[in-house]
Amino acid sequence: MLIKHSFLYFLGRIIPGIVSLLALALYTRLLTAEQYGQYALVMAAMSIVNAVCFQWLSLSVGRFLPKHDNQAETLLSTTFISFFILVTITGLLGGAVACFWPDKNLRWFIVIALVIGWLQAWYDLNLKIINIRMLSIRYGVINSIKAVLTLVLGLGLFYLGLGVIGILLGLLLGLLISAYFSRTHWRGISKQFYSKLMLKDFMSYGMPLTLTFLLTLTLDVSDRFLIGWFLNTESVGTYAAAYDLTQQSLGMLMGVIHLAAFPLALRALEEKSEEHARNQLKQNLLILLMISVPATTALVILADNIAFVMLGAEFRVGASHIIMVIALAIFIAGIKSYYFDYSFQLRKKMQGLIWVVLCAAMTNVSLNMLWIPKYGLLGAAYATLAAFIIGLLVSWHLGRKLFRLPSFPKELYKIILASLTMGFGLYLTIEWRGSIYLSGQIVLGFAIYAVFLVTLNTSQSRLKIMRHLKWSH
Repeated sequence: MLIKHSFLYFLGRIIPGIVSLLALALYTRLLTAEQYGQYALVMAAMSIVNAVCFQWLSLSVGRFLPKHDNQAETLLSTTFISFFILVTITGLLGGAVACFWPDKNLRWFIVIALVIGWLQAWYDLNLKIINIRMLSIRYGVINSIKAVLTLVLGLGLFYLGLGVIGILLGLLLGLLISAYFSRTHWRGISKQFYSKLMLKDFMSYGMPLTLTFLLTLTLDVSDRFLIGWFLNTESVGTYAAAYDLTQQSLGMLMGVIHLAAFPLALRALEEKSEEHARNQLKQNLLILLMISVPATTALVILADNIAFVMLGAEFRVGASHIIMVIALAIFIAGIKSYYFDYSFQLRKKMQGLIWVVLCAAMTNVSLNMLWIPKYGLLGAAYATLAAFIIGLLVSWHLGRKLFRLPSFPKELYKIILASLTMGFGLYLTIEWRGSIYLSGQIVLGFAIYAVFLVTLNTSQSRLKIMRHLKWSH
């Protein structure tokens, strides 16, 4: 079940992932580092609106829908009405900020960031429902439509002379159009199904996460604002491009496993028992490590050629070192978020995550303020890595008191050995440059890793292959 859903989600994310990487490659060639820095700061502001004001609602729907899916009218009606109340409140506040902002040139950026925040929140909410209902094919179709539309419309508006504003409007239109394909989930909603009791459950579960999301955003985007403060907008663009490249590759792969895995663990806990949930979590972790360990290894070793192929010339200086450090940081963050943080979610004790993210965010901001003036962009990257390590340790320490997670699988050493062997093979090609060579390096790395996984019989892979061959004959 997990492998099937992981594969379907991978297929559903591969097109958006490729499109996102293509967009990054194009934007870093079309925009200057300063323009990309403006784009990155608007996206960071949009993320703040989305996370602080809306994500608690999305996460609550994801947590309670499995239990109420047979009578979803009440849950979805309550969600729909609550969402538009939030839109009204944030619209009034955001409009006031835009009207009185002293720099008139930034007012349009504020308005666009606010509207994109609404549409991104609505998009995330719909994807959460689709994910919990395990409609993996629909998930992929909607994700692909949004990614393609965003790129095509953004480039079209850019070439019409709108510049960065055009790219942002392309994202806005892509989110708006893709929302049309999620309308079927909202059929049958009505004011008569609105439930204050359901909203109270949402708020008790999700509202404590508002502070968590704010702290998470502090952890995720504070480095960009502090780089802008201590250095300049051009440096923000250089750093953000390398960070986004790593996030959209390694982060996407780890996110795919989470999308497929967490609903299975949640349903095992709700419908069966804690022991069934732990067995599912053990499978989840093994798959997560089998994907993320070699992917991180490859990113670190191939960082020079990846930066050469994927980023514009203005963004390549120092990018490989940033990619190396951020790859390790995102790996640590993925293990924290997609394994250790499950203890809080499965027990519905989300308040504990506040302490996890608070420690990580304080570490990040403090080290950024110390290291950016001294070490520049690499200081920001190392601050991010240190912050995620602290966050993982605190999550493990606090979470084990709530829900006992299975220990790391014994086969981890096989995954590490296969990844190191793959890494040695890739290191021999480290001087290769260009897209064709990068494709060859990816194929080579995958082949070496797969051969060693089978040779070591990781997760009984050799036995499964022999059985498949026997059945095919």
